[in-house]
Amino acid sequence: MHPVLARYLTADVAKETLRKQQAGGALDPEEQFFAEAAKAHPRQAAILMDVGGRVLSSDAQAALVLLAAHAAARAIQEDSELTEATKKAREALTEEGASEEETDAFIASILLEEAFGYEQDVDSFDREYVKESLGEVPALAALTKEAVDALFVGFVKASKDDAERKVREVMARALFDIAWAEGPAPINPEHIEALLDAQVADKSEEEQEEKVHATAHLLQALAKEGLMGPLRLSRLRAMLGEEDA
Repeated sequence: MHPVLARYLTADVAKETLRKQQAGGALDPEEQFFAEAAKAHPRQAAILMDVGGRVLSSDAQAALVLLAAHAAARAIQEDSELTEATKKAREALTEEGASEEETDAFIASILLEEAFGYEQDVDSFDREYVKESLGEVPALAALTKEAVDALFVGFVKASKDDAERKVREVMARALFDIAWAEGPAPINPEHIEALLDAQVADKSEEEQEEKVHATAHLLQALAKEGLMGPLRLSRLRAMLGEEDA
């Protein structure tokens, strides 16, 4: 988890920074990132400032996470190891018509995935994974409906027989609908979990194996197209129990 994200997941810390900002106090760099995020999202900042006790409502929790993630998204622009990758990702999204708010949200979602998407030590920040994820953005941003259709057709055509073709059709269509319904984004653990719940969970053992194997090969196909880096591919295949697929 990025340290700025971790720092501002505590409501008292977040509120103190907002109070400090309102009073015109001097802010350290991390506080400045959070203050900028709050300025860009005044509704969420207001929700947070209205919190009275230590038990947060669902709205207050959502506001806290959003502001913390957006603060971290600003912080990585100043990270020497991530500055260039962040710049290229933001430029790619902007070139494809994303607004500044949409671009900020996209980058913030990558940091939230790194923090909460996998079973790992939340006290450490996987900078390499974030760098890889940022590197996936230009190819994803440029992905058109026609290109997605071509990916689908190519994946299905690579089937060895009719039975495999049917399984590949189902799994590819389902994953694309789940992950890319609102536009191409990095395939993440939530997408895979939703896919397994919808298409695999209640099937026979043989069907489960076929569908999981097809999904693993689909992820490999996306990686070959530059839409997924090796770290993401390895982690998602591990979720499927198909590390060597």
